[in-house]
Amino acid sequence: MRNKWILMAMLVCLRAGAIDLHGLPQDSLSLWVAPVESDRVDIAYRADQPASPASTMKLLTGWAALDRLGPDFTWHTRLMSTAPVVDGVLEGDLYWVGEGDPRFFGARLRELLDGLRQRGIRKIAGRLVLDASAYSRLSSADGFEQDEGESFMAPPDPLLTNLNVVWLRFFNDEQGVRVVLDPPLAGITLESHLTDGGGATCGDVRRWVLIKATGNTIFAAGKVPRDCDGSMAYLQPLEPEQFAAAAFAGVWQSLSGSGPLGVASGKVPEGARALASVTSDPLSRVLVDVNKFSNNPMVRSLFLTMGRQAPESGDTVADAERAVRQALVAHGLDGHGLKLENGAGLSRDERVTASLLGQVLRVAARGPYADELLASLPIAGQTGTLKHRFLDLGPALRLKTGTLKDVAAVAGYWQRRDGRRLVIVAFVNHPQAASLKPALDAVVRDAIRRYESDGI
Repeated sequence: MRNKWILMAMLVCLRAGAIDLHGLPQDSLSLWVAPVESDRVDIAYRADQPASPASTMKLLTGWAALDRLGPDFTWHTRLMSTAPVVDGVLEGDLYWVGEGDPRFFGARLRELLDGLRQRGIRKIAGRLVLDASAYSRLSSADGFEQDEGESFMAPPDPLLTNLNVVWLRFFNDEQGVRVVLDPPLAGITLESHLTDGGGATCGDVRRWVLIKATGNTIFAAGKVPRDCDGSMAYLQPLEPEQFAAAAFAGVWQSLSGSGPLGVASGKVPEGARALASVTSDPLSRVLVDVNKFSNNPMVRSLFLTMGRQAPESGDTVADAERAVRQALVAHGLDGHGLKLENGAGLSRDERVTASLLGQVLRVAARGPYADELLASLPIAGQTGTLKHRFLDLGPALRLKTGTLKDVAAVAGYWQRRDGRRLVIVAFVNHPQAASLKPALDAVVRDAIRRYESDGI
């Protein structure tokens, strides 16, 4: 048996040594390639060296969430109170209790408040109290201060609403040029200085319109071509709790509701009853947004949810990391080299080996939730972050991409015509990683070509 493993190790080294780096610096690449249907490893090049995986870390977090929570797991958002309702008036505080629904968009907020109106409540005579106690603390994403205001930088929050962004929808039709906010935000003034931009081709509406937030005012100015009718752009005008409160009040007012009398933070008291509630989309649906569009706030919510669901220490972040490592141990995987910060790869500190991530993907492909994970991955040349890459390989190739300032990465599966599958994990950690993506793609193509012809 010992001789068998020595022989296998020698073959791995020989195969790794034979790979063409396509100009990649030797110490920049980590590569692990192996068939799903076999226990062998076909290529392992610096595969046990901890490296920054960028957003391919989302695969590890997503797999662990499926394993720990199941694909049908849902989040619940409730409006609760101990106060009586008299003649349509809630005579006290209303508590908004969130669990971190990653897809709590404007439509879900409207559904929640419509439930309040259906109960016959038209006025909130007390305060809106935000209960964000589902997380004891948030995981960090340090080192990205220059990206403040970007949607991918929205921090997770039990009451995260619309990913903390307001969408500006532009119109240019027979009623004139205008812009509206979705969701409406109470206390925010929308100041429009828009004119007709004529018959020009729209493209990105931000080519034509300047958008900025100053204090409690959102400014939109410029010329809007008729081709931009219905176009949208986003903005992050407020901190998460401020945004949630403003969105609540704005939607409530649009439903002809009045109140609340101010906003506070606190925990729902014992004995409170639910006046309205909504249930999220299942975890499997959340994973589609996480992986196809590399959504950081959503996967950070998944990470923290694992900690909330298994509160061994009461520290949500520490419990989340423990849950991920327990998933690895349960499947016989060694977490050597793994360093977690937020589970999203939006980190200067997170590390994983190509070998570990590859083994996770192989376990996932053999497991009960293989279809859910595979369906969440971008399809080469068709969807998500892979829409404009590997156009020649098409739907047989499904990869999660990862990009940071010094990182380019891919991880996922390629399927042969006979149905057999190949796991591919490749990280490039180098100051010129962005310019090295073509070489990375060439390495991936080589691995596929060899497997397709049974050459490895």
